[in-house]
Amino acid sequence: MTMSKAETFSFRPKLIREETLLEDPPRKYWEPQDIKIRLYLRECERLKVIPVSAYLKQGTKNSLKIKHYNMGPNGAKALAAALLLDTAISYLDIEGNSITSLGLSSIKEALSENMHISYLNIADNKLGSRGAELIGSMMAHNHVLEIFDVSKNGFRDSDAHIFAKIISENRTLKELILAGNEFEDRAGTEFGTALASNDILERLDVSWNHIRKKGAADFAQGVKENVGLKKLNVSFNGFGTEGTAFMGVALATNRTLLELDMSKNRITELDLKLFTKQMAQNDTLQILRIGENLFNALPAMEILRVVLALETSSIQVLDFGTMCVDQCFLMVLKELQDVKDVKVIHGRIQNVYLDRDMMPVPENPDQDLTEYSGTTPGFSEIDKSEKGKTYVVEEMDKNTENDNDEMEGNNKGDENEKRTDDSGETKLEKGEEKGDEEGIDFDEKKLDDEVEAVTGKPEPENKVQKPLADDRGSAGTLTPDI
Repeated sequence: MTMSKAETFSFRPKLIREETLLEDPPRKYWEPQDIKIRLYLRECERLKVIPVSAYLKQGTKNSLKIKHYNMGPNGAKALAAALLLDTAISYLDIEGNSITSLGLSSIKEALSENMHISYLNIADNKLGSRGAELIGSMMAHNHVLEIFDVSKNGFRDSDAHIFAKIISENRTLKELILAGNEFEDRAGTEFGTALASNDILERLDVSWNHIRKKGAADFAQGVKENVGLKKLNVSFNGFGTEGTAFMGVALATNRTLLELDMSKNRITELDLKLFTKQMAQNDTLQILRIGENLFNALPAMEILRVVLALETSSIQVLDFGTMCVDQCFLMVLKELQDVKDVKVIHGRIQNVYLDRDMMPVPENPDQDLTEYSGTTPGFSEIDKSEKGKTYVVEEMDKNTENDNDEMEGNNKGDENEKRTDDSGETKLEKGEEKGDEEGIDFDEKKLDDEVEAVTGKPEPENKVQKPLADDRGSAGTLTPDI
């Protein structure tokens, strides 16, 4: 085989170009989201906790909801390490994870570096008093958070000054939820003082606590002086007479509050009347929730009448909860809704009239409503269907007696008649024989003497009881008469 000069074959290897040797190997660039995930998984492995799938699937969303995953303190530490590098999340909800104060300390460090989270929910995490101290330290340096939920964490009355300081000093917080804790009268006083100097907070929830009496009165005094609050929830606190009266005074002055929830606060009928008079001076409140208290539909109608009478009233929703209403309440409600667009929430409807003056005249005046009188109408002796007829009852009774006497006389005459048998003898009836027997005379003393002659005289009664001797020959023992 012959080869041309152009096709010469060489055993020398081909040299690699010098430029190729100087090039760097290709690098893999990690996305920020991948770095957070790898860091989170590494911390979970180090702390020996199970990674939360909700965070692994979170992606690039700006909200993270990890509710009731039971992460515990170590799970919160692993999450805090990832939050240090996360600049996308602005909404963080870790409610019901039992992170305790140990886990909160790690979250606090992460939030001090992460200045993007404006919504934080750490409710139901068993934080206690130590957790309250950490929250106070965190909020002293946080100027981004707008909505903060720390409900159901077992905060005590002694921790109230921490949250009162947050209310009075923080200049960014718009909503604070302190429901379901153990705040009492001291907390009511301190919260009221803080509200008086705050004009930033718009929504406050202190429901399901124990703010009563003097604490409730001081709290309402703070609401009276507040100029920024728009929504207030004080339900399930037992405000009672003192708190309700001062809250009514606060409504008469406050011009910023739009929604008030005072349900389940032991408000009586008298308390509601005083509250209604003060509420009549308010022209800004739009939503009032006052159900599940100690009054019925009768005083509740006064609120409807106040809203109906005031042209300046801004009420849009009245919530009476499950309170039963009567026909009078419905009449006033219809009159109100014909004039204004007001939504009224109530319970079951009863077919009664609590206000007798509003009861319509029945078509049949002989019938009477008994639902509210508690009595049953009696029945007339004369049938109402035969109304208009006249009866002489006494004469009817006399005539009846005469007829009975005549019938008895005829029967006696028939019994005294003589009957004749086939032999021609005449016999008397029983009535005649009885008359003859009753005419016989006898001597009772003579009859007694004849009986004594035959039977003998009876022995006199011995009143002394004789002893009974037993068979063993012992002395006799008296036994009681039976």
